[in-house]
Amino acid sequence: MKCKICEMACDINEHSTGRCKTYQLDGDKIIQDPELGYLGAFPVSIETIPMLHYYPAGKFLQVFSTGCNFKCPGCIARLLASRRSLGWPTLNPDQVIETALKLGCIGIVSTLNEPAANFYMFHELALKAKEKGLLVGCSSNCYFTEETIEELSGFVNFMNVGIKGHSDDSYRNCGVLSSKPVFRNIEKLHRMGVHVEVSAVYMKGKEEDVIQVARTLANISTSIPLQLMRFIPFGDAPIALEPSIGASERLCNSLHDHLQHVYLFNSPGTGLMDTFCPECGEVIIEREFYGPMGSRLLKPWSNYSCECGHSIPVTGTGAIESFSESGFMGGYRISRAFGMVHAVLTCLGIPEEERMLEVWKKISSSEALMDIHHMIQNPTSYLEYIRLIADKAGVQEKGEDLVSFIGKRLELIERVASENDGGSAYYCMGSPLFALNAGRMENNLVNFAGGQSINKLLQKEGKPGFNVEPGFINDNNPKTIFISGFLSRPLYEFYGLCKYYGIEADAVKQQRIYALPPSWDFGSPRWILGLLYIADKLHPGKLEIDIEQEANTFYRRYYGIYYSEAKPNRSFHRPSSGIWPGELTGCTHA
Repeated sequence: MKCKICEMACDINEHSTGRCKTYQLDGDKIIQDPELGYLGAFPVSIETIPMLHYYPAGKFLQVFSTGCNFKCPGCIARLLASRRSLGWPTLNPDQVIETALKLGCIGIVSTLNEPAANFYMFHELALKAKEKGLLVGCSSNCYFTEETIEELSGFVNFMNVGIKGHSDDSYRNCGVLSSKPVFRNIEKLHRMGVHVEVSAVYMKGKEEDVIQVARTLANISTSIPLQLMRFIPFGDAPIALEPSIGASERLCNSLHDHLQHVYLFNSPGTGLMDTFCPECGEVIIEREFYGPMGSRLLKPWSNYSCECGHSIPVTGTGAIESFSESGFMGGYRISRAFGMVHAVLTCLGIPEEERMLEVWKKISSSEALMDIHHMIQNPTSYLEYIRLIADKAGVQEKGEDLVSFIGKRLELIERVASENDGGSAYYCMGSPLFALNAGRMENNLVNFAGGQSINKLLQKEGKPGFNVEPGFINDNNPKTIFISGFLSRPLYEFYGLCKYYGIEADAVKQQRIYALPPSWDFGSPRWILGLLYIADKLHPGKLEIDIEQEANTFYRRYYGIYYSEAKPNRSFHRPSSGIWPGELTGCTHA
């Protein structure tokens, strides 16, 4: 029997559960796999989904399950999208609604995996949620049939549509035929009163395709918010496909020729997360980077009119206080937690994703994840994290081997740090004004290496940091500046921004600004290489070791390749070996 939920039109029979792997044939009808349920339910601020013009700062319950009708390389949530037999405890729709009401959420939003894979379950959830006065929405690739989109519009209030590009080629790279159904469905949803925002991935070299997305959306309505998702190469995607933050900002600004409200994501420190008045250009409300694909309002937003009289199209009343997610919770940060577990297991000789999911099942409670969140922020407690994962995987001996490798180098760095003063240092991400939180691993690496992180003077909280004034950097005059290996920008852009903002610290004057290699300072056991790198920059020549040789030793021992053979990417899991199936599209949603 043909499935009518999405344009893939899969045959569902006794041998096939379709592309999503979540449907079954029951007599003469297609049903949802009865074992399917929601794997997680966490309260979030709506901006982390992200939705920017819908009930600003509203507290929603984020839920997710498994399965997807697309196969996008570089997907940020590929493990959930792949519909494996996870065997986790699940929540049914009634339990989800009970949780939302208990936590004081105003609505429920399905994210991380594609709701087309859970359509009947999502439908049941939505109808029951509406009976309780809850708003309902989702993040989706929106590849639904016209029949489904008509039905969907009757029970969802909002949707963030993840667009892969304008060309059909960009959709073929995700295993489907064409972009046309997506734009058709956006027009239908908009016409039927569903609040729609669009996320479009921007990969280096694909500027014209993104511009065509904006033009097509403008033909529907120039008021549809467009979120430009700077491509971040997770998995085996080569870093060459990642556009710089500067290039992304230029493209984002050009899209205002077509749409009133365009925002730039995955670019810490950018000012293009703010809402500007399209008439006079005044800043209406400010936001800042809040983890992968997320943002956060810097103050409550209740007045949607500019002083010039122009009204900003926003649906719903803004919350008086923003909800702050803890630990790994909220938006797409849970997918980074997956990667951090997988990163350790890979170094323990367990690259298989099935084994990773078995371990995840044992540590996936909110309490356990919060404990892990604290453990990974410090060099010494990270060793206990390795032991925890090794124990859950039943490979304690391999865990001790990794602990011993790291421990010996910690002893060397500790000795050098005790004998030398590394001076003050500042740690930022992407922009000189985006300071990493004081308690994060990166700043603890600086202090462990014998430096004094000026970030420790900051009391404000954010994920993973927040914007500071240029005066903070100048007043504390760091001798060295480090740029995060997770999200960085080319050094020439960085120095240009320092000049633009009037940052005149010694680190700038003496050209002591260093960008860490990807995932060498957070998220992966490779942080020990980042610590060696940091210590070497703070105490030139004192370590008496060759950093590249150390990297070769680590990579050969734990990845089976030499550092010189590895292709840099942003994955916590492992460096790429260079195997990449062509110039493919990324995934803004599962």
